[in-house]
Amino acid sequence: MNCAVRCFALTVALAAVAAKGDPWLDGRAAIKAPLAVELRVQAFPLEDVRLLDGPFRRAMELDENYLLSLDADRLLRNFRANAGLPTDARPLGGWEATNCELRGHFTGHYLSACAQMYASTGEAPLIFRVNYMVGVLAACQDKLGGGYLSAFPQNFIDRVEAGQRVWAPYYTLHKILAGLEDARVYCRNAQALTVAKKFGDWVIARNSKLTDAQMQAMLGTEQGGMNEALANLYALTGERKYLDISLRFNHHRVLDPAAEQQDELTGLHANTQIPKFIGAARQYELTGDDSLRRAATFFWSTVVANRSYVIGGDSDGEMFTATNRLSQMGPHTTETCNTYNMLKLTRHLFCLEPRAAYGDYYERALYNHILASQNPETGMMCYYVPLRSGSRKEFCTPEKSFWCCTGTGVENHAKYADSIYFHDDSGLYVNLFIPSVLHWKSKAVSIRQETRFPDDRAVKLVFTCRRPARLSVHLRRPAWAGDGFGVSVNGGAFTDGSTPPSGYVVIDREWKTGDTIDLFLPMRLWTESFRDDPNRFAFLRGPLVLAAPLASAQAGEVVLPGSGVLADALNPAPNSVNTFVGTSDVIRFPGQAADAATILEPFYKIYRERHQVYWDLR
Repeated sequence: MNCAVRCFALTVALAAVAAKGDPWLDGRAAIKAPLAVELRVQAFPLEDVRLLDGPFRRAMELDENYLLSLDADRLLRNFRANAGLPTDARPLGGWEATNCELRGHFTGHYLSACAQMYASTGEAPLIFRVNYMVGVLAACQDKLGGGYLSAFPQNFIDRVEAGQRVWAPYYTLHKILAGLEDARVYCRNAQALTVAKKFGDWVIARNSKLTDAQMQAMLGTEQGGMNEALANLYALTGERKYLDISLRFNHHRVLDPAAEQQDELTGLHANTQIPKFIGAARQYELTGDDSLRRAATFFWSTVVANRSYVIGGDSDGEMFTATNRLSQMGPHTTETCNTYNMLKLTRHLFCLEPRAAYGDYYERALYNHILASQNPETGMMCYYVPLRSGSRKEFCTPEKSFWCCTGTGVENHAKYADSIYFHDDSGLYVNLFIPSVLHWKSKAVSIRQETRFPDDRAVKLVFTCRRPARLSVHLRRPAWAGDGFGVSVNGGAFTDGSTPPSGYVVIDREWKTGDTIDLFLPMRLWTESFRDDPNRFAFLRGPLVLAAPLASAQAGEVVLPGSGVLADALNPAPNSVNTFVGTSDVIRFPGQAADAATILEPFYKIYRERHQVYWDLR
């Protein structure tokens, strides 16, 4: 499609539909740009969901403690120094050091995380921190002039435009712009939007002098999700110029093949690509250009089905490896940033088409990668979550790392509530089994989800209604659920024979205070193999990946038991939950004693020892 035709098509699409609500803004800030497509479902604002006690709330609390332990002035030091403003704050280390080309990126993540954590908890110190930092950033922007805002000088942009080597300056600018937008959305900070608009105007002015060919060449350097952040600025302001510049940040070398259902990802830096497709999904919501939807959905499908490991993460050494050698793992698999971004993409696609498969993937990655990436004692986070046998998780330090995955990490654990529940006009979707309370304000209904899942297979939903409410409740039946899956309403049996193995049970009735739904989620033991090597596999129970804590880097192997069923290699461990024992006749390590046994437990619980996730069948 030539440029004139595409621009006309976008204008028609923008004028055609005023959708019911924006998945990012609805209920939090005034919507200035209506959606061009109608979403099938919408997410609830973070402030409408509160986590109850369980592993996710504990992870969130650790994250909140870490956020509040950091000195805001030290995070702002390089911004003040770059603007020529006085500062006596001590520099931070790692990727926020004064000589690091990515300095300032974590400050953007930090703004987003504090804003999201405030929405998730309502804790006042978080909004005070956000408001203070936005004020300082505004002062830095004013001193720099022209709308530019960064912790590094503008000549970094000169260099990337000239094709010189520089470490991803637009990646850092994206994080800062996204942090300002999150401050506006979650904390309703009006100054943050003013700063973001000036920043967006600088981006427009800076890139207006570049031809499309020059722009595409520049986009060969990692730029994060500039297309998404600029599309969000359009949504916040209704000013079409921000959508136009967002579309110029689309990297056609990557997006166009995906729109044609072609996987050309091998050899590309994985996390450079994922945000481009989040931006495409966001742009589709705002324009209705179907090529953007096709690109985003194909990318998601091929990465999840063909390029992901058992924990839901992807990449090896940060790259998309060839699909015919995925099983040949190096020491640095599954960069955590990748999964942060894949979950953002999943959430957009679920709102467009509420498929249980999206919920299944989200759950898999949330438990086995995101939750597994945090040290449950210190709250520190992993860059990689390595899966090669004998690997060990390595965690960041509080003040001397600030990796990209530290930045996405503080956001990960701040927004666990954002995809538990979704809704349309008349129905509720329960996608994740996480203890929580939902306050559906427009329906005057509260729903309390009581569960110890995954340590317990029972889930109870308890309704509190200001008045009786007619609702269709959609309960995800996970693909991993074994025989015996059941649902009951107010203690009576309820069955839906039309529900597929991975789908939704739908209960449509009038609800009143005291009504309950009980789910029983049988968690079968099963295995998942690599497509390129069926003899290399992992054990799972329900959605949980099981791994063996190791005393050394020695790798074990599995001998097929007499039954011929791999799951029969494990027996439930007495007095333990989701823990299994493999006897030495089927699970063997070099030099292992004849009567030794191997313990396998949920991967997210292993953080001190080395581990083995994948096993070779001999």
